[in-house]
Amino acid sequence: MDPTPTIDPDRDLQVTRLMPAPVATLWRCLTTAEHLRRWWVPAPVQVADLIIEPHPGGRFFTHMILPDGGEHRVDMVILLAEAERRLVFTDLMTMGFVPVVQPLFGFVGELALIAEGQGTRYVATARHARPEDAVRHRDMGFHDGWGMVADQLAALARTMA
Repeated sequence: MDPTPTIDPDRDLQVTRLMPAPVATLWRCLTTAEHLRRWWVPAPVQVADLIIEPHPGGRFFTHMILPDGGEHRVDMVILLAEAERRLVFTDLMTMGFVPVVQPLFGFVGELALIAEGQGTRYVATARHARPEDAVRHRDMGFHDGWGMVADQLAALARTMA
């Protein structure tokens, strides 16, 4: 039985793509900092620093430089890392499961990889604690941003396959 809950249309946002790359390649792109930093944020945002420790309680940190020169840091924690299957993380806590006083979106993210034909179905889900958090995340450009990074991931994976 798959423990992943069904999508709640009031609180969850999702982007999916069929990528012409094997699961193992995409998993490396998800869990290796040198690869992840190349696709994780939507262009033209740049990654100044990125740390990923793909195990429960591990740190997932991104320091972004915005096009206007502004900086944005997101420090999250990995909740689950099932090799070549899914990576689950949250902004509700930081490394070691320390609660965050004021999370950015109050969400749990899941990046799932499902073998499909000659490729891999990539499913990125953001599950929010409150409907208003999902609306704010959606209105800030969730589908465009997470869709763009999915396309960037597919482009990177094509160079590695």
